[in-house]
Amino acid sequence: YNEENYEYVPLNECLPIIQNGRLLVASTFVIPYPPGFPVLVPGQVISEEIINFMNALDVSEIHGYRADLGLRVFTEKVLNRHKVVTSMGGMSLGKKK
Repeated sequence: YNEENYEYVPLNECLPIIQNGRLLVASTFVIPYPPGFPVLVPGQVISEEIINFMNALDVSEIHGYRADLGLRVFTEKVLNRHKVVTSMGGMSLGKKK
């Protein structure tokens, strides 16, 4: 695991970020306790509804969430790396098979 692939977003900043069009994708399980059921799993797109739910939670613990830092999400660089064309991959662009 490379920590450069992740960043923390404070919960109170998530809604404005989502509303501005940025995709937030969870990189960890987030499990309120009780009851102990995940509200986020790695790779899940974080929706406004999930943020509103988390803001309304009144539980003793939330595993996978750090109140001092926020939600751990994948960086935009990681999410966009499929858009990067390498020089080797670009060699086949435009060629017919």
